[in-house]
Amino acid sequence: MVACVHGASTTRRAPAARGHTPHTTRTPRTPRTSTPHTPHVTHAATRIVLLLGLLHCARLAACGGSLGAALVCSRAPGLTERQRAMCRQAPAAIAVIGDGLRMAYAECRLQLEGRRWNCSGVGDGTYLGHVMPIATKEAAFTYAITSAGVTHALSEACARGDLPACQCTTNRRRGTSASEQFEWGGCGVSAYGARLARRFLDARELERDARALMNLHNNRVGRKVSETVKELVRRECKCHGVSGSCALRTCWRAPPPFRAVAAALRVRYDRARLVAPSAQRHARGQPAAQHLVLVRRQKQNPGVVRVPRKSELVFLTPSPSYCERDDAAGSLGTHHRTCNRTSRGDDGCESLCCGRGYSTVRRVLETKCRCRFNWCCSVSCDTCVARTETHVCN
Repeated sequence: MVACVHGASTTRRAPAARGHTPHTTRTPRTPRTSTPHTPHVTHAATRIVLLLGLLHCARLAACGGSLGAALVCSRAPGLTERQRAMCRQAPAAIAVIGDGLRMAYAECRLQLEGRRWNCSGVGDGTYLGHVMPIATKEAAFTYAITSAGVTHALSEACARGDLPACQCTTNRRRGTSASEQFEWGGCGVSAYGARLARRFLDARELERDARALMNLHNNRVGRKVSETVKELVRRECKCHGVSGSCALRTCWRAPPPFRAVAAALRVRYDRARLVAPSAQRHARGQPAAQHLVLVRRQKQNPGVVRVPRKSELVFLTPSPSYCERDDAAGSLGTHHRTCNRTSRGDDGCESLCCGRGYSTVRRVLETKCRCRFNWCCSVSCDTCVARTETHVCN
């Protein structure tokens, strides 16, 4: 998808003159053996389908004006009163926010694939927006990437003209070349996306405790992280004209792919900082306001108090090991996860399996290959045999 960030330009030019049969054997690496885990289907899937249907109904405006918007917003689970009010005012924007959340959840799993915590379970609930139970750095990454995904989706929808509330001011400017003319639209779509994302996502934080301060901080990091990858902003063009002659060319500056934004957030996830709440003194008679400060390391001066940078992800609680299932901590465990036997990194069997060992599944796959056409009229193929090994944590 393409988004117009700083505006669009228009250039005018002169017209130019098969089948397979698997055989599987299992060889245990350790005395313990296991079979791959298959999650059970619950009623939550039905509620997710209902939520997606409501968002789709809002996008198509097929529910009948303001009455339909009120119906969609009243049935969408997990919204606060402020979010429901925004939903009734701009149902099309809420549908785009749902797209941004799904994009963020998918990218979260891709960025952390192979780690003990790999975003499994994030976004599988029935609410519009995932809530992590413990204020770990995994929660910080979840909030940041969802904020970035919503901002990205809203900016692109604004550039496509899908959001009526997003208006573009016309600011024409001619190019320096005599043979070309540029017309810039002057759309501040990135600012609109960040502003609306802030209003919607920050409305979840009803309390002003330390956890709310942490979530608001990480939401802001997610919105602003695109500024750190501005060197990836690219120019994209589309030709118009008879038979693709490109007599008229429309160009725009597109933001970087969301994958680049997610990769930048992953780096911040690895460098997330532990913080603690601290009361800020005010004048007499006024309550003290909380803010977050970095937890002092042993070698640091005890008198130095630092606040986290606006570009740093922060968390309040150290992360668990994520080796075993713990619903209270948001951990699904690493049992039955596929690992890399030759890797020394996070996806290696030694780290991912938490010392429990792993089992090796060997497969022999027969496929037809080197097929030939014989005149006339038959096809003959050779049989190719491929052997694979998959290592699964016990």
